[in-house]
Amino acid sequence: MESTQSAEAEIMELFVKNAVHVGSKVKVKHAEKFIFKLRQDGIYLIDVKKTIERLNIAAKFISFFPPEKVAVISTHIYGIRAVQRFCELTGCIPVVQKIRSGMFTNRVLKYYTEPQLILVSDPRYDAQAIEEAAIARIPVIAFCSTDNMLSNIDLAVPINNRGKSSLPYAFWYLAKRVLMERGLLTPEKEAEILPESFMSTSVA
Repeated sequence: MESTQSAEAEIMELFVKNAVHVGSKVKVKHAEKFIFKLRQDGIYLIDVKKTIERLNIAAKFISFFPPEKVAVISTHIYGIRAVQRFCELTGCIPVVQKIRSGMFTNRVLKYYTEPQLILVSDPRYDAQAIEEAAIARIPVIAFCSTDNMLSNIDLAVPINNRGKSSLPYAFWYLAKRVLMERGLLTPEKEAEILPESFMSTSVA
């Protein structure tokens, strides 16, 4: 029990250090239950424990689906490499930089795909994917900051979804949890999964 608590405390410390808990100056009603406090500069801070809880739930949910039926999406510059690395480790399908129109709804297109679950890094940037998922009745997990609306989102993970280190750290943690849920996370494998490999090399 102590080792579990110390491991969680270590993750919480890493998340805080990498601004995973830093929201925005806007708070939508749905986000209230995830907020820890309002900082003096007007920024809402997210409860890191709730972020970890939701990431754990997301990992369990993702593990229920075949990897090739899970599409992971990020058009945000800080999420692109994170999604690619996450998918390398988990076998999920990466959709990065641009979401092609009709990808989840138009069967005649060559790039049409039929996922059973979608994970997006930011509902604002990845709005088209969420809209198409709603039409196709695909469940959606979304990383959400304090200002994101939750329309057509089935599971919201409260998080700083626009940070250059927060997104990589979130996907790093989620990748490990997904592999753990699948029974594939050996100590050797875990040692090889480094947060740095989720970071964008094109951003200073």
